[in-house]
Amino acid sequence: MWLNKVNLKKRSLSLVLVEWASAILDGWLQQSMTPSSIYLIDHGTETLEGFKCKGIHTFQNVEEVPEGITFDVFLLALKPQVIVQHVTEFNRLISDSTCLISVAAGVMSTTLKQMLPNARNVVRVMPNTPAMIGKGVMVGYSDKQSEFSKLIEDLFSTLGRFFWISDENQMHAVTAISGSDSAYLFYFTQCFIESAKTLGLDENLAQELALETVIGAANLIEQSDDDVETLRKNVTSPNGTTQAGLEALMADSILKQRVEACCQQAAQKSVALS
Repeated sequence: MWLNKVNLKKRSLSLVLVEWASAILDGWLQQSMTPSSIYLIDHGTETLEGFKCKGIHTFQNVEEVPEGITFDVFLLALKPQVIVQHVTEFNRLISDSTCLISVAAGVMSTTLKQMLPNARNVVRVMPNTPAMIGKGVMVGYSDKQSEFSKLIEDLFSTLGRFFWISDENQMHAVTAISGSDSAYLFYFTQCFIESAKTLGLDENLAQELALETVIGAANLIEQSDDDVETLRKNVTSPNGTTQAGLEALMADSILKQRVEACCQQAAQKSVALS
């Protein structure tokens, strides 16, 4: 992504988004960012057509971007598995003053600087998909945090909550938790839907009950002054149905062990990608 003479109050941004950052882009568009200020590179014709209809400048490859255009900010959203093969082609679009923002999981800032010699200013950000509805969690790292902190915070705070970390190695844990756990919760909800169907509820009702319960519980966590353990205990009547269910769910700490293994595996994959 690039920013060209940024005026965040007017959402006047010149951006290039690469590959899979649709959730981020959708989130910015919903926050009234000017579509004509956005430049998008993506190999997918369907993706390009969808965003072009919204007034965004679209390109299928770097060669199509006119010579002489420079940008203040560049958002690199290549998948980490393919970044080595493709990232160098963007070097000509980056200058010494460009702020390079990477959302590629596991790819360290030193690696990015090696692959993109023109990139002097690198900020890593780990977002998650709820950003597209303004409910995302974003975590950032940069060795020049103070220089770019306001720019990055202004960009990403429109998509949800933003946090900084001071040690880039912590990004592996961030990736495993906020970067990935939306998928974990989606799967957990899917399991409840399937269980409701097994208990005899029709598919539509099973889905509605599971989804609304998850949404309501999340809102309660957000609005309550109590921590999640207290909230759990408050809803668990002694010898009641919830206690019976929790005893099965928490038996032998199997679920806790599975969650810990899940996060460990995701963090280790992030390390491997680095």
